[in-house]
Amino acid sequence: MAINFPNNPTDGQQLTQSGITYTYNATKSYWESVASSSSGGNAYSNTEVTAHLAAFDGHIIPNANITYDLGSATNQFRDLYLSSGTLYLGAKPFSANNVLDFDLTIEPETFTINVDAPDAGGGMDWKWTWDAGKVAYTRLKITNAIQSSVPLYNDGIYVVNNFAAHDLHGGMTQTHKLYLKWVDGPGTNNLVSWSTSTLNVTGVTHPDINGGQATEVQRLNISVPSTITLPTLNTPSVSYDVSFANAGAYTFSGNAMGDNPTLYPLYRGGTYTFNLDASLSGHPFYLTTDDGTNYVSGTYVGEYTDGVTGSRNESGTLVFTVPAGAPDTLYYQCGIHSAMKGTITIKDLAVETNASNNYILYFQHDQQGHKTPVEIKSIPVINDVDNLSLIWDGTTNKFKAKDLGEALDDTAQFQSKVEKVVIDSPTIATDGLNATQVSTKIKDETIFNINLHQGGALQVHTGTKRWYAPFNLQVTGITSRLGTAADATVGVDIKKNGVSEETYSFGANATTTTIADQTINMNANDYLTVDVTSIGTTNTGEDLYVQFTYKKI
Repeated sequence: MAINFPNNPTDGQQLTQSGITYTYNATKSYWESVASSSSGGNAYSNTEVTAHLAAFDGHIIPNANITYDLGSATNQFRDLYLSSGTLYLGAKPFSANNVLDFDLTIEPETFTINVDAPDAGGGMDWKWTWDAGKVAYTRLKITNAIQSSVPLYNDGIYVVNNFAAHDLHGGMTQTHKLYLKWVDGPGTNNLVSWSTSTLNVTGVTHPDINGGQATEVQRLNISVPSTITLPTLNTPSVSYDVSFANAGAYTFSGNAMGDNPTLYPLYRGGTYTFNLDASLSGHPFYLTTDDGTNYVSGTYVGEYTDGVTGSRNESGTLVFTVPAGAPDTLYYQCGIHSAMKGTITIKDLAVETNASNNYILYFQHDQQGHKTPVEIKSIPVINDVDNLSLIWDGTTNKFKAKDLGEALDDTAQFQSKVEKVVIDSPTIATDGLNATQVSTKIKDETIFNINLHQGGALQVHTGTKRWYAPFNLQVTGITSRLGTAADATVGVDIKKNGVSEETYSFGANATTTTIADQTINMNANDYLTVDVTSIGTTNTGEDLYVQFTYKKI
């Protein structure tokens, strides 16, 4: 828009056009503009401001250098749009071609897991061994440690070496194959399709497994999808072999082992066959709702027959197709001898989820028990991760978040400098340690952290999620916080192996608390749990975090 200014203006002369008043400044020899509100005041409507800015067909330039602000700390513009332009911060230009860019995504985990079952008998715990992983995934090194859960992450690539599949070692009396299953249970029903098994891989060694000897292993290759799609589960068909081997007991073999074992879980809709050996003559086998409280020999109190074929048989089979209305607990019982009995746990056939809404799968043998739950977790986000560095990636021209340990592994110069510091450090030299002792000293004095978390609105809860000590250690500090305070006391009880070690509380409207200095000595495979004993009244606390700082001893 062209504006016709008067020729030979005088100082202070004004011209108003399109809602904008221009005043001639004779000292500066140019016209200055001052927008005026249609209402005559100093405030302008959005429409007026838009009209004022639209009146300009050139650059918007202040009348003095470094004098005016664009917005303020309390009145800020929302978005700034630049197209093919350059933003200057002081004298430093940032443009679409040279602005610093960051890629803060965490790369999917690629990880090797080793597992063994060197103890005698069936139904034992798997023992897990792995090296420390990337910081983002918070895996510490563990050696032959029982785990309450093994996490796997979306998009992760995993190799699992099962050292118990073929070679007997330690106290083993039988071998144990390993399967990744959608649901807990005996047999090989409902295997996960993105886990494939190579049964015979020879010559695999690990210094802490089977005495370091070359071992034939079963290898699972697991590629976790980015998004989990639940399968249509197949109703199980499972059999149990039952005999009379010891007085006072039904002896099970095959998919369940031992005398009078608890059977779990039987799924509604599944078919379960009890193969009754001829040695059971005189021991009629039946199912009942009675836990033994009302038992009278020969009366079959509470006998359960829905879906049952062959009740009271002393040989042959009893077949149980579990109806939809079956109770959560039944019992198998001898009709003549009260001691010959066991518990049956019944569940709906569905993939489990935990309090964090993560799916729970199972690493499991084909017998019942002998399992470790598997939590499928999302890739961590940058806000959840400490101890990451930003590394320039020349291929993408971006800074990328990178694990410090991985950066060390990938950078020969970094490794060389660390080695030089270790060798040349005056402190270490004063201690008179050799290279091996220095390495041991560094590892022993490394401080670790682990977090336990109850998300969302708190509930009074006896902690079942266990953190197992990966080695002999000492907890040297405990810190805790709430995401949202409660209107009354929130109480917490920290337990080791089920025994209280430390209690503390958050006051009303408090998100932090002071925890007395407390050391907790733990042996490898000891475990910690966190009980929530009170949560407030009307407005309960939310998102409890408990962090343990510990060191190796």
